[in-house]
Amino acid sequence: MFNEKFFKILFFVVIVTLGVYYTYPTELNDAQRLAYLHSYATTLGLAFGGIIIGIALGFVLAFLKFLNIRVLNFIIDEYIDILRGTPIILQLLIFSVVIFATWSDNFYVALIALGLNSSAYVAEIVRGGINSVDKGQMEAARAMGLNYYISMREIVFPQATKNILPALANEFISLFKETSVVGYISVMDITMRSKSFQAILYNPKPIIFTGIVYYVSIKFFSILARKLEERLNKND
Repeated sequence: MFNEKFFKILFFVVIVTLGVYYTYPTELNDAQRLAYLHSYATTLGLAFGGIIIGIALGFVLAFLKFLNIRVLNFIIDEYIDILRGTPIILQLLIFSVVIFATWSDNFYVALIALGLNSSAYVAEIVRGGINSVDKGQMEAARAMGLNYYISMREIVFPQATKNILPALANEFISLFKETSVVGYISVMDITMRSKSFQAILYNPKPIIFTGIVYYVSIKFFSILARKLEERLNKND
């Protein structure tokens, strides 16, 4: 009997094992291996820090839009369009050489840029999740005498969470991959580090091995996102 789950796990293990065996740069010394681990920690820090900023600001933007203040909605819409309509690399460069040109540590510049970029997508995720809840829910809550804030917090948002959380998990996965461009502003993430090792060793193995590291990381995050979605849909 064909066991799809078993063969998926087997395929993953085989691919990763072969990938690590043939691409791991054994020429690296202990100091270089430690530097590689540090660069991976930098990538994780940028991803987690960026998504925290993105979620915090994105939720604020989404809820402000529901106040239906025309001028405020125009400003928020333009903010979202600018961040979603320009390349993340260009945003990093503008933050690095214009807005925060005097900062000595570009890690925090990249963190802010990634967080602001993510907030534009999070705002749309939250807005879409809330709009997916039947409008009658809000109307019924208001008819019961609840104010807008309590109606949103107690009635609408708990129902919207089922659609919002899986999408936020996918946004984190996308953000994790987008951190690979921070090397353009001299942040030593895992991609930039592998490129420097490639130049030192005159060998493409560090770059290919980094691809395996990304693949394993994304696979792990994807499994967590899938488990979260299954848990949310458990009582449907």
